[in-house]
Amino acid sequence: MTALIGGLLATLGAFCYALSSVAIVKSARSAEGRGNDVLVSVLMTAAMSGGLWLFIGPPLPGADLAALIGIGYFVCAGILGNVLGRLTLFRSVELNGAIETGLIRRLIPVFAAVLAVLLLGEVITPVTVVAFLLVTAGVLIMMMRSFGRSGLLSAFSQSANPDQRKGRALALGSAASYGGSFVARKLAMQTMPDPLLGAFIGALTGLGWFGASALRTGRLCAGLAGMRLPSPWQLLAAGSMSIGQIVVFFALQLADVATVAIIASVEMFFAAWLAGHIFKTEKPPGRRFYIASLLAGAGVVLLAVSPMLR
Repeated sequence: MTALIGGLLATLGAFCYALSSVAIVKSARSAEGRGNDVLVSVLMTAAMSGGLWLFIGPPLPGADLAALIGIGYFVCAGILGNVLGRLTLFRSVELNGAIETGLIRRLIPVFAAVLAVLLLGEVITPVTVVAFLLVTAGVLIMMMRSFGRSGLLSAFSQSANPDQRKGRALALGSAASYGGSFVARKLAMQTMPDPLLGAFIGALTGLGWFGASALRTGRLCAGLAGMRLPSPWQLLAAGSMSIGQIVVFFALQLADVATVAIIASVEMFFAAWLAGHIFKTEKPPGRRFYIASLLAGAGVVLLAVSPMLR
């Protein structure tokens, strides 16, 4: 039952991340939509997770070695997810759009699964492999649609304009960062099983990183003076990303890293549906999208019911 709940939370997290990606596009296209997107998202994550932890979180653990190790891993996860992952994600979506960025970020399960096997000793079961193949098949179908006649390899070739190549490279970096952050969070919760505190520590790490970077470059005062109130689209992007991160923390507490990462891959299908049909930021996906969605959905369902098959 816990694994099933973890899978459902991972699905909710995927939807929240997809909604955030589409909101980033809307924010970037608005007059006030550039500048402090990432900072707003990290601030909101800190406020949400910290507020929830104060009301419903367990007491602080003692300052023993296990707790310090957990905090260290949470800090590492914060750097990978809240700093590197978000910076590359936001910029990639601005350059390439939500659908293509979400497509390339489907490599997250590959990075996460490899690191989970190496660092956590997780075992990839046959059911996990079949589910991964189903989701991957759906992604490949979407790739054929997205890249069209040019093919996947040519996506990074000289035929793409510089912004496209940069956006795709950033999406790849975001996938690696988020895959690493999944494993770092799981490592942290082995010694400090507190998802809300973990999300809060990760957000504080991000804020500390941005503050130190601004001080080092002498741009702190100018940045504070130039900050504007966030637009509604920025608030939606930040809020949905924050909720997504928090629920994924809980999912990782209840399920394996590989399972959570594979289920998170359906973000691209949510993003394509939201961008094409709800917010109209990109061209609506065609028949291939629905075939791909069925395959990916079958993989997610298989992962969800797999504990009952053992």
